Amino acid sequence: MTTDTERISPFGRGWRWLNRFGLLVPLAIGALLVVLVAITLASPRYSSPTEVNAGSPDEYDVARPHYFEEERFWLVHLPDGEFVALYDRDPATGCSLPWGSGFEHMGAKGWFRDACSGSIYDLTGACFGGSCNVGLNRLNVSMVDGDLIVDPRDGPHGEFRSDNGDPVNPPQ
Repeated sequence: MTTDTERISPFGRGWRWLNRFGLLVPLAIGALLVVLVAITLASPRYSSPTEVNAGSPDEYDVARPHYFEEERFWLVHLPDGEFVALYDRDPATGCSLPWGSGFEHMGAKGWFRDACSGSIYDLTGACFGGSCNVGLNRLNVSMVDGDLIVDPRDGPHGEFRSDNGDPVNPPQ
């Protein structure tokens, strides 16, 4: 027969079960989270970004952006001969940035325009209109064995907006 003091004692039978269960639950949840993270990283759906071989520079017309849909970036051959790769999303809104060869702004045609906020960017990704405060994020572009290689993992962020500069647009 149990006494009243055994029922309320922290060392009684009921408290031992609660203590074991209380420690078991966080340990089980932690183990489950570790297993789920391991499955997610090993899943075939996950792939880390890899470099993109964009081919020969001769394949690209000057001042005419080329879109890489699967990798989600624009590759632009600038009039000075440089190549820039621009992430296809507005840094502030995250909306897509289609190229508008016929879109006119500041007396020139050919701009990237944010589909959500109306922010406007030139061929270099610099901000020239709308609500944007910074330019488009760039991806690193290098030349390897005569081919353009774009690295989507990391690149410089867009520069702060300056309304004093001259935009780079296709020849009119």
